[in-house]
Amino acid sequence: MRRTKILSFLIVFALMLSLVVGCSNDTGSDTIPPESSADNYEEGTSDADKIVETSAAEKVLLIVSFGTSFNESRSLTIGGIEAAMKEAYPDYQVRRAFSSQIIIDKLAEREGLNIDNVTEAMDRLVLDGVKEVVVQPTMVMNGYEYDDVIAEVTPYADKFESLKIGKWLLADDKDYDEVAELIVKETQQFRADDTAIVFMGHGTEHESRETYSNLQKILKDKGYNDYIIGTVEHGIEIEQVQQFLSEMEVKKVVLRPFMIVAGDHANNDMAGDDEDSWKTILTEDGYEVETVLEGLGQIKGIQDIFIEHVKEAIDSPSISAAPAAPAAGVLANRIKDGIYPIEVSSSTSMFKIVDCQLTVKDSSMSAVMTLSGQGFSKVYMGTGEQALNDDVSKFIDFVDNGDRHAFTVPVEALDRDLDCAGMSAKKGTWYDHIIVFKSTGIPNEAFETCEIDVNLTGGSGRASIESPANLTYKGGEDYARIIWSSPNYIYMLIDDIKYLPVNTDGNSAFEIPITIDTDMKVTACTVAMSEPKEIEYVLHFDSSTIK
Repeated sequence: MRRTKILSFLIVFALMLSLVVGCSNDTGSDTIPPESSADNYEEGTSDADKIVETSAAEKVLLIVSFGTSFNESRSLTIGGIEAAMKEAYPDYQVRRAFSSQIIIDKLAEREGLNIDNVTEAMDRLVLDGVKEVVVQPTMVMNGYEYDDVIAEVTPYADKFESLKIGKWLLADDKDYDEVAELIVKETQQFRADDTAIVFMGHGTEHESRETYSNLQKILKDKGYNDYIIGTVEHGIEIEQVQQFLSEMEVKKVVLRPFMIVAGDHANNDMAGDDEDSWKTILTEDGYEVETVLEGLGQIKGIQDIFIEHVKEAIDSPSISAAPAAPAAGVLANRIKDGIYPIEVSSSTSMFKIVDCQLTVKDSSMSAVMTLSGQGFSKVYMGTGEQALNDDVSKFIDFVDNGDRHAFTVPVEALDRDLDCAGMSAKKGTWYDHIIVFKSTGIPNEAFETCEIDVNLTGGSGRASIESPANLTYKGGEDYARIIWSSPNYIYMLIDDIKYLPVNTDGNSAFEIPITIDTDMKVTACTVAMSEPKEIEYVLHFDSSTIK
């Protein structure tokens, strides 16, 4: 009996061990694609991952990439760009940041490789006392990801003696011309009368999606009619690619990614064996299909374009810190009841809001915001840490909107940074984001005229202004009607811009843009003396008094 129990235990243990080994490669959406070799997704890091330095330095070149968990491609593409930068700019220390938190987390868990996100990288630069910073994104276009980098980097402008940001890959006509020639050169060996070369880009709903069609036109104008620039989504998708191919009368198709890295999309959506991959679809259409798993970042000419963009950035003026959103934001009591389409910005590209409808009713606001996909199952208006300590009743569930998730959330104020955590549908983990509901798209006539208390200091103390002042909102800015205690003021200066009176009789009145809850320096010119005299004042508008 005892031998039987021992034998049974050994059999069960062996089965469990085989299951563990079998499951050890199952790491989610970036697992080894069916035709990828172990070398494409090898364990461990490469020498290219070690190029990044974080020791003290006066000048740093921060290379910001979306990132990839495909190790070989990361080494050849992102690592290749970084190595080229280090050689081209030896006076600069090269550092790395990724914009995809999902990839950062995956690499940390799987490889023990710690990579900063953009905010962490900028904070580290500040702590290290770096004086001159050049940030070079490796994005193909100035889409959502590039916008996110700008938004995260700009607030640090006053932390350094110099902060400059390089352009994206296809930034001007010269870039388009060079990239067109480069991709043709890189695929020259495949060109034949019966062959079409199809590049797969990512695609985007951002207005920069025209990048793909612009490049397609350049190729056509150059006589390269055997090339097609397609996209995974939001552009020339596989159905249109099939249509183009049917008109070209070709027998063979060569597929290659038009992305900086050859990562998940290249290995799975383009070259995978699943029924919806481009390789499978075109093979079933009767074409001989060959896939080339090489990212743009490993092409020397592409690296050279980014190097040139760094040079242009170094030669340009330092950027200025972006103005902060008004402290008070725009509250519901300043907007007429109604439903308004509204733009919402997000601090990260993985939490991208593609549509939003704002409802204002009875001095409160809510919004139905639709995300770009189904990656988040719940949201919480606050941070992920706060969500973990709050009641689950505060979690907001999604409504399935086709292939996207939509959430109805309360809106505290417009034009104000709001914490919004999203729970990953796959991991059940909270990810923090900052979103801003922007008032600029709401018609001017939808805003109520309110009143706000204003305090005037400075000058001789003899002048005064009426308080409360009328407060309006237009074009994304607060405006106040300032009425002086004298008819002798002929103009006001705000940030070196001259504003003239809006009345001809009575005491001087001005409509000026204002910043609420801030000591606002202004200059007013009076003719009450023997000659016109400019006098400096300080205005302070108190948001708590708006009514």
